[in-house]
Parts: sequence; structure tokens; C-alpha cells
Amino acid sequence: MDHKKILVAGSIVLDIVPEVYIPKEEPVPNVFLSEGKQTECSRTHIYLGGEVGNTGLGLKKLGCDVRLVSKIGDDSVGEIVREMLQRYDVDFTLIEMMGIQSSCSVAVALPDKDKMTLHSRGASQLFKAADITDQMLDGVHLFHFGYPPSMEYLVENEGEELENLLKNVKSKGITVSLDMSLPDLKTFLGKVNWKPILERILPYVDLFLPSLEESIFCLHREDYIKMAQTIGSNNLLDYIQVKEMAETLADELLEFGSPVILLKCGHEGMYLRTAAKESWKHIGKAAPSHLDGWYGKRIWQKPVKVKQILSRTGAGDIAIAGFLSSFLHGDNAKTALGIAAWAASMCIQTYDTISGLCSLKEL
Repeated sequence: MDHKKILVAGSIVLDIVPEVYIPKEEPVPNVFLSEGKQTECSRTHIYLGGEVGNTGLGLKKLGCDVRLVSKIGDDSVGEIVREMLQRYDVDFTLIEMMGIQSSCSVAVALPDKDKMTLHSRGASQLFKAADITDQMLDGVHLFHFGYPPSMEYLVENEGEELENLLKNVKSKGITVSLDMSLPDLKTFLGKVNWKPILERILPYVDLFLPSLEESIFCLHREDYIKMAQTIGSNNLLDYIQVKEMAETLADELLEFGSPVILLKCGHEGMYLRTAAKESWKHIGKAAPSHLDGWYGKRIWQKPVKVKQILSRTGAGDIAIAGFLSSFLHGDNAKTALGIAAWAASMCIQTYDTISGLCSLKEL
């Protein structure tokens, strides 16, 4: 694994997470975040999130050879992001955009609850195909990118710019993996029809790694909108047949060209669906030396039980880091999925995303 270089590019976010402790037996107080009221926090965690901050640094902590690429603005948030990246022994490039703010989020994480996030889109959501240069790709075996649904330039004209980016990377024999995100439905990005875009780009993607909810949005947007309107602020996964939905959508996605579909299903676990042997001919430089353990798989992975969940923030991204590191190590599909689950379990036991991670060997 050590000689296989990974380029992780896309969103990087300065994440600010206040630590709010509410005993399990007590309900969330009515005054929580109420107008004119103050909610006490025991401490505040500040760390790097987004695809680059979570999956990228997660891969580094797992022991992978990682190169990080993202974009920042010429503001104080961008300065903090750069300073924080310099704390890690990692190769990184931050493209600075003048007159643009950097990406930042404030996420409220309550025990045993998914995060509630206030997000300010910025420079790292302004990627274009030309931002990933041939020099950056030199010596790279695996290219991992996230999150195109938050990037307006990449999705215009039915994803033409995103197709150009992925097509160029794939043309160099590099294995491509792609993570997704869920946009605000009220914005331009929330109104994009992703199905034709996926049909256009997935032939250039070897490992497609969205969540189940993102997959519903991308493949059946109108159905998703109706579901979202019906359940309001509740968790969608509590109102659908998760396993049945995941298996159906994974089969649908597999038809678009990616040989590996991994659907993250929150507290229900993960579902892996892979193509038959004939679809693996162009998997690229990061392929395990023995692929027999990857052909035609349908595997459900339950979450690893933990004593206490402090925050689910970034757990999906860290699961991807575990999955990709195991893939690069040459493990079979079942092992890679197990490693993904264990990595996620370490993430949810901390308030940030990577401090609880150990090396892949220890996992």
C-alpha cells in the first residue's frame, strides 16, 4: 500500500463543533438554540472537514501516501486552514482565490443524534477541471474527489466540466473514486437533475461511494423531494425500507458503468454491490493484485457497536478512508467493508473525525 499514492481533492471546510452534553434520559431542552437564550457548551472543537479534511487526512492517519488538493479564499478562515494542514506531515496544495471566502461550517452535535450544520459555501466549492493539473497527477494511483453536488461550475451543462475532469484523470490509467453530498434543495444546486450527469460520468468512475439518501436524490429527485416534505426534519432512513431501497438503487447505479458501488446507510450500516469480472478490465493503477474477491459481490455490513456515540460528523468520510486504504492494501471486498465499519466506529466516538483513528495495520 505504501507505494500507491492517493490524490484526494475537492471540498475542505473549517469545522467548528460546540460540545453540548445532554444526558440520554433527558429530552433536548426547549430553550436549546432559542431566541434570546444561551446554551452552555463544555468546549468547542475546531478541525478540518470536507472530503479533503476528513477522508484525506483519515487516509494519512491510516498510513497511506496522500496528496491533498483544495481551494481557499484570501480570508482568516483560509489562513487557519493552511496553518492546520501544516501540522500534518502531508503533501498538500491549496489554491488561493482572491476576493472569495473560504468554506466553513458550524455543526451542533448532540449525543446519539446526527449533526445539524450551518454551512458557508466558499472557495473549495468552486472547483473546475483545470484545477487538477497533470503535474498534480504525476505518480498517482488513486484519485478520490468530493463533493461535486456542492460545486456549481462542475455541474453546469449536465456535468460537462465534471466529465472533463474525471475523463482526463482516467485517461492516465488512474483509478477514480467519487463521493457525493446533499445540496440545499432551495438552491440552484438542489434543483440539478443528477441522473443524466451520473450516466455521463460514472463510466469514468471505478468506485462510487455515495450515501443512500444522496443516491435517492440523484436518481429519483422528485420522489426524494416528496419524502423530504413528508418527514420534515426527521431522519429519512427511519421512514424507508433501507435494505430494499439500497439493493435496488445499487443495481441501478451499477448499470451506469462503475464496477464498485458502496452505499453508506447511516445507522443501518453499508451496502456493497460490485460488477462481474468483465467490468473490471479498466479499474486502473490502484487495483488489488488479486481481484477474485471483488467480482459480483452483494454484501451488507452492520455498524460496529460502540459504548458511546459523541458525534456522527464525518463518519461516512472516514468509512470511505478505511475502505479505500483496505482496497489499496489488496484486501478482498468483505475485509475492506469491515475495515470501513471499524474506521467509522472510531470516528463516532470522538467529536472530531480523525483523532480516534489508528493505522490500517492496527485496524
